[in-house]
Amino acid sequence: MNQTELGAAIEAAKGEATEVKTVKVDIFDIPETKVEEYIANREEVAKAAAEVMQPYCVTVKRETLDPEEGEAVVGYYVTGEILMCVILDPFEVPVMKVALDKGNLKDYILAANDLTIDMLSSIDT
Repeated sequence: MNQTELGAAIEAAKGEATEVKTVKVDIFDIPETKVEEYIANREEVAKAAAEVMQPYCVTVKRETLDPEEGEAVVGYYVTGEILMCVILDPFEVPVMKVALDKGNLKDYILAANDLTIDMLSSIDT
């Protein structure tokens, strides 16, 4: 195939390419075909993350700390400082879902926040 034919083939392929339809979830565009599964997984891991944080945090809530990162599950220490946080974005949700399914969500959240069980056992809530 010469350069002219290759160029024509590329242009034809561009014309045939279909744009992926997306749905806005929080600040993220999720492919329409994946949105139902993404939302279900997002809600499941958000609830589970809050349950992991509750024994160690005086307050756990869903909120947006950074508008460019979107919503997070945030656990606060008695001083009002953030003790734990996980962002509910399209990159973290699938990883947290795998960790949850394997029974490792607590370990994942602790590692994501540079915490250990020993560190948590030494703080007062």
